[in-house]
Amino acid sequence: MSSRLQPARPQPALRPETALSRRYLRVIENWLPIGRSLFAPWPNRPDCGHFLGGCHWYGIETIAGALACAAAASSPEYDPQVGGCSRDELRTMARQAIRYLCFTHDTGPADCVRPAQGLGRKENWGTKWGERGLGFFRESQCGTTVAGLAIVALLLGDAIDDETWAMLATIPADYAERFGTMDPKSGIYVNTQMEENGWTSCGLASVACLLADAPEAEQWAATARRWMFSTVTAPQDAKNLGHFADGKTVAQLTGETFTALPDHMAENHGMVHPNYTGASIHFTGYLGVITGVFGRPLPPHARFNRARIYEQLKLTTDRTGSLHPVQGMDWPYLSTDPCTTTHAAAAVILRDPDAARLERRALTTLEQRQASNGGRMIDPAIAEVCHDIQDPMVIRECLITGPVYTYLLHRLHGDGPAPTSERVLERKLRGVRVYPHSGFVFQRHPRGQTSLAWRNCQMALPLTVDGIQTVAPATGSWLGEVTVKDRPDSQEEIFAQVDRQAEGFAAAFALHRAQGSVRQEVLYAGLPDGSSLSFERWTANESVVVTWVTQGFLRIINERFRAMKTNCRGYRDVTTAAGTERFAGFVSADPASDVIRRHVHPGWINLDGRLGIVFRGTGETVYHNRHHFPTWWATADDLVLSRIDRPRRVKAGAEIARLAALITPGQPAKKTAATVLHELTAPPDCAALIGADHLAAANFGVTTVHATLRTTFGIGEHMPIFPGTTRIAGQNVSYHLTLPPARAMLHRAVCHLVTTGPIEVVATDTTVLAGNTGSSATSLTIGRRHVRLRSGQWLKLT
Repeated sequence: MSSRLQPARPQPALRPETALSRRYLRVIENWLPIGRSLFAPWPNRPDCGHFLGGCHWYGIETIAGALACAAAASSPEYDPQVGGCSRDELRTMARQAIRYLCFTHDTGPADCVRPAQGLGRKENWGTKWGERGLGFFRESQCGTTVAGLAIVALLLGDAIDDETWAMLATIPADYAERFGTMDPKSGIYVNTQMEENGWTSCGLASVACLLADAPEAEQWAATARRWMFSTVTAPQDAKNLGHFADGKTVAQLTGETFTALPDHMAENHGMVHPNYTGASIHFTGYLGVITGVFGRPLPPHARFNRARIYEQLKLTTDRTGSLHPVQGMDWPYLSTDPCTTTHAAAAVILRDPDAARLERRALTTLEQRQASNGGRMIDPAIAEVCHDIQDPMVIRECLITGPVYTYLLHRLHGDGPAPTSERVLERKLRGVRVYPHSGFVFQRHPRGQTSLAWRNCQMALPLTVDGIQTVAPATGSWLGEVTVKDRPDSQEEIFAQVDRQAEGFAAAFALHRAQGSVRQEVLYAGLPDGSSLSFERWTANESVVVTWVTQGFLRIINERFRAMKTNCRGYRDVTTAAGTERFAGFVSADPASDVIRRHVHPGWINLDGRLGIVFRGTGETVYHNRHHFPTWWATADDLVLSRIDRPRRVKAGAEIARLAALITPGQPAKKTAATVLHELTAPPDCAALIGADHLAAANFGVTTVHATLRTTFGIGEHMPIFPGTTRIAGQNVSYHLTLPPARAMLHRAVCHLVTTGPIEVVATDTTVLAGNTGSSATSLTIGRRHVRLRSGQWLKLT
């Protein structure tokens, strides 16, 4: 072995087990019998073996198992009765996995390739990993495997012989040859470079640590710091002249390399994506382990802008610890590990006590889901049948990597600050935030959380207190999809505006779609109690043939996690006025196993006593109880409130479809049946709804409208009064508001009235005046107060 490739072999500075590390150790131990069953010898060279078929992308299937075995074997508290293996057996599997990865890497002997058949994608079978010649994306993505090799080797210590160390050292040297002097990549829109810069920083950090005695080591370390820093850079950083590190300012280190939107979110795969925004914090956790296991400090570059990113992530984390996908999710929705590494890194490295609380939420979810899966990361029934957008689900057992890194993070750095209390955290996170660059508004409320997005993926997610465990974050949720013959879809924003209030919001936006042939108008209001008012209208800008319309699509999670007592019971009860039907959740290879129910304008629907919806739509309502999944994101059913699946000609200026709804999380079916929604008659280009004591209105036009908004209340129904002028004649009510162009507004009722005659009410937020406009006396009830007004008499009521 040359001096250039002489690897550093420090003794890992692992601390004694902590309260949190013990819980992660149990997760790893519970997985080990699964890992052992997925381990196989590789006969091409002595003392070699692999996990999960040995043929997944970038060697991550085998490094995952090696990390799990080495981490568990490092613990003085490892329990072989749970893990199903002795400590020596764990070390042997980890060592054999390391040797397999060394032989099958690009630097290994030419005849050492991966098996001719494996569990992952066929294009990886019979090839080497390392991805030489396949471009930056694939080659750099090997960085976490390179880092994993170094971590496992240090954890195994004397179990790694000189021959294996010699082979292992050539792999980081090869990575350094490719990326050791390369500048970080820039990318914000459509596909951020946040994740790529993050995993490359991990690979380079391990290179600098493992090959610390090489002449180029300081150059590699400096390059690693640049990639760490450039994992999260926003456009405004180019204007920051403050000194940072290495004798440079923030602006100098930033240059023209940007990965984050100005509001510190990131988009990937064409959507603002929590996984890829969170990747910056996730890889910071990895870096804490990589540098920590070598006894080195974490450079400040690895913390740059991370707190700003995490501030956004924690605002949108649900009560399971999962990140809220405001513009949908293209990967499986309910990962067994809901971002424990991300929250742990923010807690331990950023010293964020809120993150410490959210980590504990996520860890509890991980423990419950894994217990429900019998120790596996994926339910075996799903793994046998289903395939996600990229791979067979069985390969996702490599997700054990996340808990392993989080375990090691706590062993190296402790448990972090004391967690914020649940009560204080919920109070702190509650409210409304607008993200103008990302194009969404987010509301956290007592019943869950709500989001509305108008850029990239127009959609709304009205989540319950259970977060994405009831309503799935499917791309395109709630808002409509319209297909126009010979007019491919396109998005041209006309306007987007949000009336942000302390506890609620009203938003309006309009877009030209389908090459400008149709217009989409949306009014959506998140009410302080967690209910939502929604109005959506599609009109034709020209004569078109519309072939497909859906509105009010929600994907309803129908998983079974036996260890979770309050949700995911393996069925959903769906109630309409016609009765209640129970739909079982399971997967099947048979498309005929699906169950479809159709309803003609049912008026309301309740989902499992967890979500009530009162609505009026143009088309039929469809509930699709799915069991066959060509692509699996979750075991889930599809609800569409309004669907028109027949082609039809629509004239220019005519309405294609509309949907008005009041959505109430946490509502039992009986209350949904009694809930009232008013869709008010409004001027052209305007819309208004009343529900749950609120009035939401919007003007989609280009001029101010002095609008008269009309509706009819039931006999004896208390009529809400809002700021402005209200005229009541019998059961007919008209509200008179001034609606500026391209604006939405939200008003809460200042009082409720019942009257026996015509009256006019003028109200502000604090004052209500009522006048009798009829020819005879009338009685008026407001709350418990009863008054009688003479003809023409005005009275101050509040």
